[in-house]
Order: sequence, then C-alpha cells, then structure tokens
Amino acid sequence: MYKSLMKNTSIGMLVAVVFAVGMTGISLSGGTFTSQSNTSSYSEGGSILGHIEVIHTDSEGNILSYQQTDNAIVNDGRNCTAMLLFGANTGCTAQTAGALGKFTAIGIGNGSLLAGTTLNTALNGETTATANGGDGLLRAFGTLGGFTNSTNDSDPAIQRITHQFTYNGSQSGNVISQAGLFNQTTVLGTGVFALKNFPSNVTMNNGDQLTVNWDITIDGSDAIS
Repeated sequence: MYKSLMKNTSIGMLVAVVFAVGMTGISLSGGTFTSQSNTSSYSEGGSILGHIEVIHTDSEGNILSYQQTDNAIVNDGRNCTAMLLFGANTGCTAQTAGALGKFTAIGIGNGSLLAGTTLNTALNGETTATANGGDGLLRAFGTLGGFTNSTNDSDPAIQRITHQFTYNGSQSGNVISQAGLFNQTTVLGTGVFALKNFPSNVTMNNGDQLTVNWDITIDGSDAIS
C-alpha cells in the first residue's frame, strides 16, 4: 500500500509539473524552476524628451557661442499631452483640447535660475516689451522643422521647433539665461511644455541674434514581445 501511495503521489506531482509547464512555460534545469511566461506583453520604456540648441551670433552672422542641453518636460506639458490623446483633465492649464493650441511658442528670459523641479509653470524672468530690454526678444511662435518619423523599433519620432531672436534694443549687455516652450505668445496664464536654464548665460548686444532649436523626442524603443 505504501508503494502504491508513493506511486500515485509521484504521478500527481508529475501531472502538476506538466500542467504548470503548459500554462506558464516553467522549465526544469539544474534542479530549479525558471518562469518563462508565454503571455505576450508590451515593454515599458516610452518617454517624451526635450533637447535644445542655443546659437548666439553677432550682427554679421559670426558665431559667438554654441551650447546644447537636455531639458525638463514639466507637469503641465505631461498633463496636456495626455489630454490631447485621451480627453480633458484638470491637470492641463487649458483643460480642453480646443483651448490648448500647439506648444510651438518659444520664450527667453534673464531671471534667476529655475528651481530644479517639473512644477515650474513659467520663466521667472521672461523678456517683455517693457522689461529686461526685450526689444526683439519677445516670446514668438517658432517654425516647425523637419519631422523625423519613427520607422523601426529603435527609431524615435522627433519634432524640431526653432526661432531666431534678433536684439534691436539700445541696452547693451542684455543677459539671457533661460528658455521655455509654450502654447501661446501671451505671457500670463498660458500653458508651458518645457523649461531650461542655459548652461552659460548669453550676453546680447544690438544686432545680435539668438537661435533656439528645440527638439522634442517621443521614444519607445523596446519592441513588443
């Protein structure tokens, strides 16, 4: 009877193992079980990234400085992106897609450094018509550059927004230290997608130009498995 019980118990364990292998792909190797789920899954890893180039030239087009850096996509930009894809939400400044507008306006400023947080909603020293020597340096809609399509698993989609500011004010030595990407050209009450301090301040004199190239990358490089 003992042998029969052991035999039945062994058969029961074998059936359980075979069933488990069929359901979850468990393999037996070196005396250990390794889970190999056969369930198809979508890999994580998608992201929206920002990168800016800042090119400072004099009135004759000579390059005075060049710098580039990654930037933070702030909370408002994240929430508004979700709203455009899936519907209204209270986290986006505009709260409705119809009131949102595209995030193609670039503003620059000479305020103190932005705090290191994605909760920022504005440049803290943006140039205006009446402050900071803002002649020619006011927020403006940028031009959309060529769009890079995603065609393979590892290819991101990239959109460039660019604007060239020409300083025509009488104030010499006007310092610019930061930039932002917005959905309107008015300063107050508008949505913000991204903000960034420049690695180094730019000193603008009459006739100087400042080109800001803003690249927004949508990535999800992991393949479906």
